[in-house]
Amino acid sequence: MFEYRNPEAILEVVLPDQTKRNEHGHTLSEDFEHFCDVTGCPKADAWAKLALAWAWTSRYARD
Repeated sequence: MFEYRNPEAILEVVLPDQTKRNEHGHTLSEDFEHFCDVTGCPKADAWAKLALAWAWTSRYARD
């Protein structure tokens, strides 16, 4: 069980294997860093990373 106010704990449930890669060979962390570089989103924003992970897993992590 995780704390609902803790995005890092929720991320561990949503995407427990942080080494999983998409069809371009990128991990979620690499995609998030690129997203932040392009949009200016702070890389420390755990809620934004969780939101990206939610969308990322629905598209890439179905294996």
